[in-house]
Amino acid sequence: MTTEQLKKRYLGESFKGRGHFKIGFVWRGKEYFATTTNTMAIDRIDDEMPERTNKDYYVTQKQALTDLYNEVKRANGI
Repeated sequence: MTTEQLKKRYLGESFKGRGHFKIGFVWRGKEYFATTTNTMAIDRIDDEMPERTNKDYYVTQKQALTDLYNEVKRANGI
């Protein structure tokens, strides 16, 4: 899946408190949500640079989106 396809499926995040965020993705036409503490991935998604030059864990937005997408699927038993 491309970065643009993942961005279209991403429903966004909302702060739940103490480092927890509620994130959502569309999978097969249905919305799924999960709570995450992966703030590095959320910060990377909000960063509009196509690729970071430093050696952070998430170099590209696609890596961050894929990780959160898989986390939502895992949390919902998909």
